[in-house]
Amino acid sequence: MVPTPEINKDAAVVDAFRRVGLTWMQYLVAAGAMTGITSVLLVMMLSQPRVMLALARDGLVPKGFFGDIHPKFRTPWKSTILTGLFVASMAGFLPLTLLAEMTNIGTLFAFVLVCAGVLAMRKANPNAVRPFKTPWVPFVPIMGILVCSAMIIGLDSVTQLVAFLWLLVGLVVYFSYSRKNSLLRNNNLDADS
Repeated sequence: MVPTPEINKDAAVVDAFRRVGLTWMQYLVAAGAMTGITSVLLVMMLSQPRVMLALARDGLVPKGFFGDIHPKFRTPWKSTILTGLFVASMAGFLPLTLLAEMTNIGTLFAFVLVCAGVLAMRKANPNAVRPFKTPWVPFVPIMGILVCSAMIIGLDSVTQLVAFLWLLVGLVVYFSYSRKNSLLRNNNLDADS
């Protein structure tokens, strides 16, 4: 529809329909994109405090803050507020393209970890009860790792650098706090003594 050098990176499909005169389709695609982005953001913002709650229960982040449940609403209220403030500040100060790229690389990296986790769990605990099974192991997890890694390599180098810096922050948190306070690690140490 549009020659490659003329593609508008900020809204490629919407701009393509605008250029060929399909205005109704332009608005339909734009509405679908906004609906999709809104639903993804909502799910991510609702799931992040629960991930932090699970990490707090395992001793990987401070339980007093991230594990604090609101007495009336029964939700992790402090981490919900922190997540909202973090997302709002990022949306207010960073370009949308960088935020989209960071979301992409974070999701792809999470998929790589999940695929690697499937392989590791099949090896470490082959007899575990698995209500949901991955077909064609190890082919599917290995292909998942390869495809997602290739997509990460294809992203912008600035995005890769920022993601690497976030990974370093996570490693600093892990080795300065989480490693010492991990309930799993401490229970294993108690069992060995």
